[in-house]
Order: sequence, then C-alpha cells, then structure tokens
Amino acid sequence: MGRRRRFDEDLGIYCWFFCVVTILSLLGVVAWLSLIPRNPRFRISNVNFPSLNPGNISTTRNVSVQNNSLLFGLEIYNPNERMGIYYNSISLHLYRAGGVIGTNSTPGFYQGYKDTTLVKLLIRNNQEFWQERRGGGVEFTVRVETEVRFRIIKWKTKMRRIEYEASFSNVKFGLNGTVSGGNYTELHNASKAESKH
Repeated sequence: MGRRRRFDEDLGIYCWFFCVVTILSLLGVVAWLSLIPRNPRFRISNVNFPSLNPGNISTTRNVSVQNNSLLFGLEIYNPNERMGIYYNSISLHLYRAGGVIGTNSTPGFYQGYKDTTLVKLLIRNNQEFWQERRGGGVEFTVRVETEVRFRIIKWKTKMRRIEYEASFSNVKFGLNGTVSGGNYTELHNASKAESKH
C-alpha cells in the first residue's frame, strides 16, 4: 500500500509539472505570435488629372501642375496591435510596357497602430502616356517601394524593405479629370508575386 501511495503522489507531481510546462509553452507561443509584425497595407484611394479639375490643385501642396500630371491618393493602413511603423521615404512608380513613365516620393514618417494615413503623390507622366489617355483606355502598373521599421513597445526592429504593386487595365479618364477603374485598388506584395515566377 505504501508503494502504491508513493507512486500516486509521484504521478500527481509529474502531471502537475507537465500541465504547468504545457500552459507556459502555449502562453509563450501566443505572446511570440502577437509580437510578429505584419506589413502595412497599401491602397490607391483615388486617381485623377488635377489640371482638368481645378478643385484638386490645392491638394498638390503648391506643386506646379502640368497637363500630363496624374495625382494618386495612397492609403496606408497599419494592421498591427500595439506596434507603430517608421517609414523611410515612400516611392511611387508608374510603369507602362515595362518602363518607368513617372515617379515621385514622400518623406518618411511615423504611423501609430491601427491607423490609416493618406498620402497624395503627383506623378508627371511622359507625353506619350498623355496622348494615349485622350484616345481611350490605358494600361499601367503602380509600384510602391519603402523601408519600414516596427516599434514594439520601446524596441525597434531592423529595417525591412517592402514592395507592393497593382496593375490597371482599360482605365478610362473623364473630361473633368476623374479616372474610372483606378479607385480603391489594393496593392499586392510584389516580392511574393515575383518569387512565384
């Protein structure tokens, strides 16, 4: 009887120790997963030709608007809980037929968690793109490039380079400078898309 009682006591201690280790391990995994930063999300909120719509010229911050300028509204969303994001300069490139036809960038900034920031970037396109715009539907690709550093409590991660892009096809431009087919478009991770090929 004494041996059985001692065996039951030892088994109880082992079970208790196993439960404690399991619970601590699960808590550690949950804490680790909650500290993995997620990349920001980018979306083109609107596209227009400000030279054709005088009401939009003020949004370009006194940048001289030429007939071949295209204004992009870029929404940037930080999906992280309790993690801010430091952005280096954000570059927006406009591609057509494999070549860059316009580019611009905005200075770096800090974005709080669960926050959405709207950035307006004016792209001066080449004359060929402008003439094709008058003829009807246009195809182009928008690419965003930046480097980010995540702030977790008071600690900052290493710099991470991210690239996102979206392709637009048969985009129509109105006489008042509006663009149909280019608004509210999510940009996708360009590095993942390239790695699949």
